[in-house]
Amino acid sequence: MRVFRKSTPEDIEAMMTIVTDGQALLKSRGIDQWQKGYPNRDLLIADVREGIGYVVTEEERVAAMCAVTFTDEESYRKLDEGAWLTPDGSLYATIHRGAVARACQGKGYPSFLFSEVGKLAKARGAESVRADTHPQNIAMQKALEKAGFVRCGVLTLIGGSEDGDLRIGYEKRVSAF
Repeated sequence: MRVFRKSTPEDIEAMMTIVTDGQALLKSRGIDQWQKGYPNRDLLIADVREGIGYVVTEEERVAAMCAVTFTDEESYRKLDEGAWLTPDGSLYATIHRGAVARACQGKGYPSFLFSEVGKLAKARGAESVRADTHPQNIAMQKALEKAGFVRCGVLTLIGGSEDGDLRIGYEKRVSAF
């Protein structure tokens, strides 16, 4: 049975394996996403400490991971080539650092994770769930679109090791989960 839950310190090693495998996969595809020191162990530890890290487990194995925030994202304030589905000032959840373990790919984990984040967002009173991905990360774009997320425009990351990089912003209204 698949379980969506907050990540714990005991999950860090499995999450780091997912991150390093994801970095290698993106690099092999010529995608510079996650190639500049993000995400890293310290960030995953902070996610656990702050209560924003989540994992999907099946039979005690960490199969997927993400962070979920409910704060206004500076990078999301301005979209080029489009507009968010919900108006400025709306409460939204944001999915960060979403990835699936290599052995679990192709088994529907992204859809399950997105659905669970939608339930979490609804429980917190958010109007929508947002996410972003690299313009060349076609696999994540397809996963988001399959789950009903709408491509809303292009954003520029502000801060961190990927500062200035472009991403495609996606959003799905909570009512559509």
